[in-house]
Formats: sequence, structure tokens, C-alpha cells
Amino acid sequence: MNVSQDLIPLPWGAQDRYQAHFIVKTDNPSNSDDLIAKTSVKTSGHFAQRKTADIEWVGGDLARSLNSDAELKNLILRLPYRDAFIWVEPTKKGVRIHGKWKSSMDLGITKDLFDVYDRIASHIKKLL
Repeated sequence: MNVSQDLIPLPWGAQDRYQAHFIVKTDNPSNSDDLIAKTSVKTSGHFAQRKTADIEWVGGDLARSLNSDAELKNLILRLPYRDAFIWVEPTKKGVRIHGKWKSSMDLGITKDLFDVYDRIASHIKKLL
């Protein structure tokens, strides 16, 4: 029996990528479309010098509420570029707040990032 082995295996299987999710628990989200929001990030600079120049929230009523919070915007602008990408989406029993996928070496929650997620959670609770 002649079996040839592929010397260049495909990168399938477990990947070294993680996300930290923050959940705001609810009994029943009233209108799930109103609880969807994500940041649209405008940048300046290139490559390693890339920085977040401005952000805008896109989505339903939650996005409008988040856009009106100037302090939240300032907090996000102080975050590293990759942490400025934030998604908010409803689940069956709550609302999930999360960022981009990160490698195990980069995964971590700073105090500034936690403050941003906490402020977003307070906006979610006001809408519920």
C-alpha cells in the first residue's frame, strides 16, 4: 500500500484566536434590532502608526444613544486601534458586547477597555 502524505497541511482545526464577551443579562430583549450596534472606525496613519481618529456607532436605537455619549467616544479614542472595533448584539437571554478576535498573547482586558464596555452596558440597561 503506497500512501503519500501531504507535506503542506491545510490550516484547519483549532486556531489560536479568542474573544472576550461581556453579557448584559435580560429576560427578554424587547426589539432585538434596536439593540444592534457596531463601531465604524476612521483612522489616521499607516501600519504600526495607525491610530483611531474618529468613531461612529451604526445600528438601531442603541447606536443613536451611544453616538450621543461624548465621554464614551473619548474613552474609545484613547484605546489601541484594534480595541476600537466593538460589536453589540442581542442573544436569547441577554446582549453581548465584544471586540475583534485576538491571539492568546494579545488577549486581555485593560481597565480602559473594561470602562468602555461598562459604559455601553449602562446604555443597554437604559433601553431595556
